[in-house]
Amino acid sequence: MNLNAITSRGGRSGIKREVIDVLEPRKQDKRLDKLILVRKQRIDRSERERIEARTKWRESRQELRKLKEQWREAVEAAQDFWQKARSDFFKMTTTSGEFRHAKAVYLRMKEQASQLHLECRTAVQPCKACRSKYFDACRDVSEASRQHEKMKILRDELLLLNAEQEQ
Repeated sequence: MNLNAITSRGGRSGIKREVIDVLEPRKQDKRLDKLILVRKQRIDRSERERIEARTKWRESRQELRKLKEQWREAVEAAQDFWQKARSDFFKMTTTSGEFRHAKAVYLRMKEQASQLHLECRTAVQPCKACRSKYFDACRDVSEASRQHEKMKILRDELLLLNAEQEQ
């Protein structure tokens, strides 16, 4: 051997090393983790949508409740007014002209009450639509959470299998 060959090997003379085949650790597949992260973000978005839908549903129910209360009060006021007018007429404390005037007022009050009732009935549809949106959002959140849990279990199982294979 010449001198250059010896010095190029680090000063060792004639020792050859065997190449050992060592398995390089495989890179972990991050696609499932990324997918889990995307699913988690989707769950968060669905949760926000569910909360917004619940808020809108509550607001529409409150509005409907107010309308129904106004309608009930209008009906009760009209009935009370008419009962008082009739009792005054039968006690003969009012004239027939005053009674006719009271009857006209009662009919107007009754018409206003029926108009309020109509508004209540038209307010029911948006309230039902908000309810449906809320329950759809709840179903979406629960389905997304279930899928997220399945993904996490799958990831954990794959990590366990990879750890067993490496040992």
